[in-house]
Amino acid sequence: MSGPEQRTADAADCPWSSRSQSQSRSRSRGTSIASSWLHDELQPGEHEPTSALLDYCKRKFLRPYVAILTLVGLNPISTDMSNVRAWCSYVQALMVLCVLMAGYVLRYICGYRGDRGFSSYRDIRPISNGTDGGAAIPNTIGELLFGYIVPSGFNLMGFVSAVLVCKVIDHEQLQNLIERVFLMSAKPKRLCRMLWLFLGVAFALLILLFSYACCVVVMQPAQIVKISWLMDALSNWEMWLRVGLLVTILLQDLVEIIILSNYYIECYLLRVHLETLSHKLLMHSIDSLDWMREVLEFRKLLERLNQHVSIPVCFLIVMNLAYAFAGLVYLFKDFDFHYCALKLVLLNIANVMLWLFLGLLPFFVASSVTRVCQNAQANGHQIRVRPFVYHNTSAEDLNSTLLFAASLDMSAKLFRMPIQPNYLCFAILVVVIVILTLGMCLNLTALGKI
Repeated sequence: MSGPEQRTADAADCPWSSRSQSQSRSRSRGTSIASSWLHDELQPGEHEPTSALLDYCKRKFLRPYVAILTLVGLNPISTDMSNVRAWCSYVQALMVLCVLMAGYVLRYICGYRGDRGFSSYRDIRPISNGTDGGAAIPNTIGELLFGYIVPSGFNLMGFVSAVLVCKVIDHEQLQNLIERVFLMSAKPKRLCRMLWLFLGVAFALLILLFSYACCVVVMQPAQIVKISWLMDALSNWEMWLRVGLLVTILLQDLVEIIILSNYYIECYLLRVHLETLSHKLLMHSIDSLDWMREVLEFRKLLERLNQHVSIPVCFLIVMNLAYAFAGLVYLFKDFDFHYCALKLVLLNIANVMLWLFLGLLPFFVASSVTRVCQNAQANGHQIRVRPFVYHNTSAEDLNSTLLFAASLDMSAKLFRMPIQPNYLCFAILVVVIVILTLGMCLNLTALGKI
């Protein structure tokens, strides 16, 4: 039989060969279309999905976020960083520490407190009857200790502990967490937008904090030096003292906002990571044994959050809540509403609300992580009652997954205590009752007579 006849006979005997070739060509076209979509959506020039996702993560969020941490010397020390860059990073953190300490001294010299602005009554009492409204009021040991030293100490310990966590303890743990969540996420672009939304809210809080300081400093009369024996020596440096005070306040607020926003971002990443794992287990897109391994890795990341990342946040929570409650007592007891301007009243109220918000927000974020951890405990029961998704899985595997999920005891912690949503609601109730009690008992005539 000749060659053409043989090929004709083979085609007649194997009619499925042409169909299989066309199906393979269509599959290859579909694969090329999907890869080109990922190529255009994530990173031109990358053909491997994993590398494309990692490059997208680094370009869109990781590198800019590390640059933001670098502003206050909190950038982590990676293994591929040279010794010169590592030493420069430590020197930068030391410089930030020195500026912070200079700011604490400048606050005391000018009599500026975080809970009420300037601690003297020059800003609320008029100059009348021969009284010098700019006269300095002598300090007491209690005001020096609890008004300046203790709050400054909490702020300083928060920064020092954050430097130790970022540069000594964790190294590349933050980068590994971000990359892991981006790889697990089904919508990396949405995840990136949410992370930048957190940073945008943090920037708005920074603007509010600094705006209060600017308004109080601008409204203060010509002399802001509170220590009597320094008034004459620093009388010619009035403008520079105001500028220096505002710059150091801005740096202190920036350090606090970056530390708190880093905690919020890590809590959100952990929450997304566990939600993704739970969704994959329910959809049977991950093997139960692989899911157990991933959950154990998540537990390590959660322990890192509770034991290391939360430490500087706890120092700042104490400082913020102390400022909030001290400002409340000042408004209800010591603040003279009859002699001050309305804008100063509103500024102090806004300052109290801002410190209270910054003090309570970490508890809300931690409680959201705890809620997701509690939901993950029910995953074993949910897959056990799904007859169509896990119909080919043995009962032994389902029971082992159920026992493993039910035995999970994970929660976000602050001050070494698990943060539960129901306890948080009770704490907020107590705060509201305290505020109402202060308003009823301490300053009933604040708004005048009827």
